Amino acid sequence: MIMNKIYIVLLALGLFVLNTGCSDDFDDMNVKKDAVVDVEPKFFFNTMIQAPFVNYQRNVNLYPDLYSQYWANTVSGFGSPRYEYVDGWIGNQWKEHYTDFLRKAVAIQESAGDDPVFVDALAIKEIWMVYWWSRMTDTYGDIPYFNAGTGESVPYNSQQEIYTDLFARLDVAINSITGDAAQYSYDDGYDLIFNGDALQWRKFGNSLRLRLAMRISNADAAKAQAEAQAAANGPGGLFTSNADVAKVPMWSKGWYDYLHQMAWNWNNIRMSKTFSDNLYNQSSAGEDPRAPRWFAYQVDGKPVTKEVAGFPKYLGIENGYNLVPADSDKNFATMNLEGGYIDFIGDGGEDGMYCPVMFYSEVKFLEAEAALRGWISGDANALYKEGVQASMDYVGVDGGDATSYIDGLAALSGTNEAKLKQLITQKWLANFPNGVEGWADFRRTDYPGITLPKDGVSGSSTVAAGTWVKRVRYPDNEHLQNEANMPSVLNTLTSDKMDIKVWWDTADTKTKDGSGLMNSNF
Repeated sequence: MIMNKIYIVLLALGLFVLNTGCSDDFDDMNVKKDAVVDVEPKFFFNTMIQAPFVNYQRNVNLYPDLYSQYWANTVSGFGSPRYEYVDGWIGNQWKEHYTDFLRKAVAIQESAGDDPVFVDALAIKEIWMVYWWSRMTDTYGDIPYFNAGTGESVPYNSQQEIYTDLFARLDVAINSITGDAAQYSYDDGYDLIFNGDALQWRKFGNSLRLRLAMRISNADAAKAQAEAQAAANGPGGLFTSNADVAKVPMWSKGWYDYLHQMAWNWNNIRMSKTFSDNLYNQSSAGEDPRAPRWFAYQVDGKPVTKEVAGFPKYLGIENGYNLVPADSDKNFATMNLEGGYIDFIGDGGEDGMYCPVMFYSEVKFLEAEAALRGWISGDANALYKEGVQASMDYVGVDGGDATSYIDGLAALSGTNEAKLKQLITQKWLANFPNGVEGWADFRRTDYPGITLPKDGVSGSSTVAAGTWVKRVRYPDNEHLQNEANMPSVLNTLTSDKMDIKVWWDTADTKTKDGSGLMNSNF
């Protein structure tokens, strides 16, 4: 399979070095003894693009997936649902970024050098690394950034500084893409998202810029507005259809550590009650028609509808149990293997699974929020409805069912805060199962209404009782080896707490008047 090419090529290179190193005729070969065999950028990029899957359970499912309350854990004793930090789990994300992905990005840059044929390839690499850097800083807050990857110890940079540079990098990358067929390409299957199509990457770059602009809307409104406008007016534009969706495909025998494994083979997760509630309380039409596409009950090892399983709804379990009910795997909905992630958009078979990076529907909701804030032109309510429609279409909902649901949604109304609550709740639904984005939007806006752990915040966590987890603390190894470079307020194990907000999280998780509306988004 093409996705395995890198391993075959690197193995071949290794065998070549081994064989020539043992040859008596080595000196006669027309190759200098100290020559370095160059590895094409596409081989490094291929494994970089697989990053969303790496250690998925430990890096994502046990943290953002639970904190977004798309899923709830069904294993007693797991600490992360009650806000505990487990270094052997989420600590892997830090290690993999700094010792693997970042080094490969540097290798691509060095391999390409100043050769103009690599302009598009370097721009694509930059866009992907901006995405990955944003995930890192959104997880931890301040992190080592400038000059990281050089092999030297570098100081931590503030998240505000990092975001400023990420916008600058996106601007350069987006505007440098040529789309020229003569450019070096990550095609032939090495680019698992857009197969080397630089113009598609430019669309993703603009859309990512809009995502990051809205992320800082409460922290620096002027900068957010400027970046949102630059994204909307960028060359090539934003995503315009579901054909633009950025997703990393997987195959059943390649990555096993993904949602289908956790939900079915291990029975570690079930739908969250928070998510289930919002599948039934949004539209006068009743059940969200995406529900049976996304979820099923597990009966005798097979996915069945709620009717066959004998349940009135697709029910979710509450988040944050210490001792999970023994029959939770039977009584709560799990992912639908036949209509959800395998054959999710009708393209077939057990190799039809994927990990989402950015949906087209998310872009429409980002546009709706930017319009609501008066930063770009357009009708916020129309864009909001377009976002819901895009999600329905992508999931494969029948057109009539989608129309009934959307017609039953209340139009954005009331104060801007009330409108934002409606908008973010629908965005959160449409972004399923992208827990990284679901958690980020909750922290930024405090919508939708995420619940605290059922059995309370763990006494072993660094999150105060009655408050939400806001970031992940730094890995143990950083505390052991690099505390001198850490932010002074976080450079001990006792001060590095997970209820400390990242820079763009300014909402205070308190309502104005008991209405469920927050008091700091406008």
